[in-house]
Amino acid sequence: MIASKELEIITRQIKRTPENAITVVKYCSYGFPMVIESFPILNGKPFPTLYWLTCPFLRNEISKMESDGWIKRYEETIAKSSEFLNSQIKAHELAKKNVMDLLQDDVLRMKFIGGMGGTRNFKHVKCLHMHVAYHLGGIENPIGKSVLSKINRLECKNGICLEWSV
Repeated sequence: MIASKELEIITRQIKRTPENAITVVKYCSYGFPMVIESFPILNGKPFPTLYWLTCPFLRNEISKMESDGWIKRYEETIAKSSEFLNSQIKAHELAKKNVMDLLQDDVLRMKFIGGMGGTRNFKHVKCLHMHVAYHLGGIENPIGKSVLSKINRLECKNGICLEWSV
């Protein structure tokens, strides 16, 4: 369970309260949440994103990459490289397994389809933030790994979340 102080910081980081957050799975060196795990059902409906990137610095850096056309580039790589595609498929399958492990109710399990973030077409790249969150959350995937390798720093220099920790 996420402590109320952490939940307050996460809410400020992502500008909304994550109603189904379970735990923080990755912290930055300043001790602030970077990635949270969410329960895959919210208000009785599938909530397909198991891991959420909360770090405002990383979210901003990844948004720049998306604006620069990296989603299309990764989809082109998937189309050209069977090795890259197979690695992505394995990550999607592991993500679905992790969701199924969290869901004890067979009726709820039947509602959930797709892989990371509910992705059904594994040749489609939904969002780079999602791939990084899953990668940092423990599900290695080539897109998350590649995105992180292209960012100069994996966290801010000045602990921007410090302002919210008072």
